Amino acid sequence: MSEMPFDPQQASKASSTLTWGLLAFLCLNAFALNGLLWIASPEPYKDTVLRQSWNLLKGVSGDDSWGAMDVALDSAVDTPDVPLYTKVFFTEQFRFQYPPSAMFALAAMRAVAPERIQINDVYDGPWPAINASVGWVFIALTALSVALLLEATLRHTQPHVHRQPLMVLRAAVVIGLTLTFYPAVKAFTLGQIQVWINALFALGLLAWATGWKASSGMLIGTIALIKPHYGLILLWAGLRREWRFATACAAIIGVGLAAAVAMFGVANHVDYLRVLSFLSQHGEAYFPNQSVNGLLNRLMSIADPQLFVSLDLPAGKFPPFTPWIYGVTLISSMALLIAALLRRRGASDRDGVIDFSIIALSCTMASPIAWEHHYGITLPIYAVLLAGAIGDRSRLAWLAASYVLVSTFVPVTNLLAANVLNIFQSLLFAGAIILLVLLHRRLGAAAPESPAGGLGRGDEKSITEARRQPAFST
Repeated sequence: MSEMPFDPQQASKASSTLTWGLLAFLCLNAFALNGLLWIASPEPYKDTVLRQSWNLLKGVSGDDSWGAMDVALDSAVDTPDVPLYTKVFFTEQFRFQYPPSAMFALAAMRAVAPERIQINDVYDGPWPAINASVGWVFIALTALSVALLLEATLRHTQPHVHRQPLMVLRAAVVIGLTLTFYPAVKAFTLGQIQVWINALFALGLLAWATGWKASSGMLIGTIALIKPHYGLILLWAGLRREWRFATACAAIIGVGLAAAVAMFGVANHVDYLRVLSFLSQHGEAYFPNQSVNGLLNRLMSIADPQLFVSLDLPAGKFPPFTPWIYGVTLISSMALLIAALLRRRGASDRDGVIDFSIIALSCTMASPIAWEHHYGITLPIYAVLLAGAIGDRSRLAWLAASYVLVSTFVPVTNLLAANVLNIFQSLLFAGAIILLVLLHRRLGAAAPESPAGGLGRGDEKSITEARRQPAFST
């Protein structure tokens, strides 16, 4: 490689190009595209992510998680001898699909301010509800984590682009991206505990990237107590011999599970297995289910829209068990997880951030039911991939396309529900597939070349040293 002196002006220009490019992308994606969708879509399909963003800022939220969880917690306390899920899920037909340990979240809010908890769509208590207040905190933590992760990966892989004067502007853009990222804001307006999970994952990925692997393990362990399939990340860590992460993750899961068993009993945990089995066999046809199972159930709705309801979520009604859908769902889930668990990281991913991202996204996509808001975990993953895609127009284009598909709500595709074109109801899932392919390609890539821009040998040495250390000193 020919030696060229480091050019501060060129480095400053690269940093400015990235920052102003991000700002332009935010304006085009969040405002121009959504404005066009609003103008072009007929009634009643004019809803866009911006309405969800506005409701978030106003503290307007629903009861999607908390309503069913309130019923379940009351049932567990008032009738401890009655199997919880047999009563609440199968008999009373509330979609309470969380393990008993998830109820500690609502119990904590009850202990703080029971009169301020929103458990119905109409909330008439003191404003803001504690659900909304806590949700705002977690949205802020998500934005902060993504901003720090972007700077960490820039410093680690693109030190000539990581420029101090523009960090504040990039942070402001990240806030804008977070507030207009449909899975993240939809989780808030639904009243979903997924807001907590999105923030905990963003913090966990940041902790991993900065070398705080035990802290990362504790955060992911907490997520697994709410959504058990993320416990597969513990298996991944064991296969990678990441013992600090694995030990901390297992400790949190163990303590949380022991506390849940002591509080709610062994029988209710065994009863929960029936729910998991039922959901894996039936899935959901409702269009926000962005998974292989959701796509296949919606295709079946063409022939039988009464049994496979794709435009509504009737209480207690699930698609019938269909052997071929169950089989294809199982095979696709196994393929996603085996690829994530067994493929080893390459030289371009020495810190394992890409590998970590792959297993987390694969766990989400492999689930038979992956609602739109579950993809809120992808926002920090985009930050990780962006830094590595700088200078590669093809990768940047695919990354941008994926982001647009995942971050944008396009309800007009529901006009296609009655025919085979209802595959376009799975645009978000298509964006997630692109993202996963980009992650796998990055994982198997060779070690990156010295960044473009004429870095001299001294700068190449600093880049190499930076790659040997966590992105932030700790």
